[in-house]
Amino acid sequence: MDLDPNMLLVAKNNLESQISNSKFQISFVHDSYSNIDLVVQKYWKADFILLDLWVNMDHFKIWGRWFSINYNCWLDMRFDQEQNISARDIVNKYSSSQLEKIFIDYADFTAVKAREIADKIIQSRKKTEIITTFDLKKILWECGLGKSAITIIFQSIRIETNNEIQNLKIFLGKLADILSPWWVCSIITFHSIEDRLVKKAFKELVFSKGFELVNKKAIKPTYQEIIKNKASRSALLRIIRLND
Repeated sequence: MDLDPNMLLVAKNNLESQISNSKFQISFVHDSYSNIDLVVQKYWKADFILLDLWVNMDHFKIWGRWFSINYNCWLDMRFDQEQNISARDIVNKYSSSQLEKIFIDYADFTAVKAREIADKIIQSRKKTEIITTFDLKKILWECGLGKSAITIIFQSIRIETNNEIQNLKIFLGKLADILSPWWVCSIITFHSIEDRLVKKAFKELVFSKGFELVNKKAIKPTYQEIIKNKASRSALLRIIRLND
């Protein structure tokens, strides 16, 4: 399952040989994993679920999708190009309080700094619409933010654009009803907010729904893995099993 049909095409190409030689059917679903219950219900329940919540690295190499702060392109950031709301809409139409909430909740900025950045965006867009990545970068530079902080702001807007946190909450709320007994769900997170949500939800499932934590603490990538794949350095893997 993927919101980006281009990533589904990549998956099909990667698995082409396995598909042709396999007795099993592989389905590629253009949808959010938050709707996994609609897919699984055709087969009763899921035996194994793996969520990889990181953005595909290819997104950062595609000019025009605004997944990288290094390219001057149109503000977009939608995984699914059929989706109505883009990053450009958020930056130009959200109220100051809405923008402030994004920067606090998804970027961990203080209320004071988040309000300063939101107000600066509001002031700038009154003069002219914020259209490109560099338009926004200029505003953030003027707020005294460095490259790392600007990257985090961009990330927070991407999270809002694609409803990433809400989709995770919806999925976690459905997990007890879609997983087969004695089978597992594995989730790889890359953001502290995501990991906190998964950790809290897993604890509640253990307490009230007969689940068991396969790993008590999140599994981190080894040093060797990070050397091979730098994008894995912030990955955290949590695994849970339904016992009855």
